[in-house]
Amino acid sequence: MAADAALLDWVSLGPARLVFRTYGWDRPTLSLGRSEPFPAGWDERALSREGIAVARRPTGGNAVLHWEEVTFALAATLPGPWRLTPRGFANEAAEALAEALRGCGVNAARVDAATPRPAPARPGEAPCFARIESGEVGAAGYKVAGLASRFSRTGALCHASVPLSARHREIVSFRSDGAQAEASLASGARSIGELLGFPSHAAGLADRLAQDLADRLAEAVAARFGVCLVEAPFSMLGLEEEPAVFTGPRARGL
Repeated sequence: MAADAALLDWVSLGPARLVFRTYGWDRPTLSLGRSEPFPAGWDERALSREGIAVARRPTGGNAVLHWEEVTFALAATLPGPWRLTPRGFANEAAEALAEALRGCGVNAARVDAATPRPAPARPGEAPCFARIESGEVGAAGYKVAGLASRFSRTGALCHASVPLSARHREIVSFRSDGAQAEASLASGARSIGELLGFPSHAAGLADRLAQDLADRLAEAVAARFGVCLVEAPFSMLGLEEEPAVFTGPRARGL
């Protein structure tokens, strides 16, 4: 995710820059919000035993276990030609994701700020998917995507984690308060694969769903921001290639 922090720096140079990418992971990885404590609250031995990598996100929010999912990063100059505030940018990113999910057959929607919700979790208090907050994306009463943002004076970065299977809920195996988190996740979070009725560990179906979602996300982002996205290597943006922990990166920029 260090590459995404570099993308935020790049778009912040403006005056009208936007870049979007989707990626997966070559092994299960626990990502922590930029202010989240670690290792307090976590079983480091269990993480090591199961081969779980640990990374720190440049964005906020709480912990996510990235495992059989689509991750996307969207960064743009603000206010840019789209004349967006930071909150407006985050809302557009969530709306693009909800639109892409609907195209995949999941009746998703951005959670409205007017909808009564519990107070946001403090850093490290609970996993990201243990509760849904304003501006995130839900479907059928469940949280189906976790979103987090970071803003510079002239730019914005939004991350989203979209689980394809139930593996993301295994995060409870590595927390000291696992029982409490397990109940919250079981009642409030689902993957899009589960909502679509995919059988467990259906790798071929998951791969096709990931590709379909990535393509629909690119279309939704292009339409909402009024841009033409083109495939581009990181070097074209003057950036070094991303760390090897990422697999199958796809970068698109304006």
